[in-house]
Amino acid sequence: MDWKEADERLIRRGELILDLESLQNHHEELEEMNKGKRGPHYKIADTYIHLLAAIRYLSLIHI
Repeated sequence: MDWKEADERLIRRGELILDLESLQNHHEELEEMNKGKRGPHYKIADTYIHLLAAIRYLSLIHI
């Protein structure tokens, strides 16, 4: 058994991968969210809110 490889797999299992590439479509996502919307338009896309929530969660569990 290759212990180094086994250790690397276990370390990767504990990682949380934050997809920052999803923020590249921020403008398009906002356009889609605001399409046909009456009243004030959204200024923050859902993917951005999810990213902030993940960062907040990670900061709380590492205290």
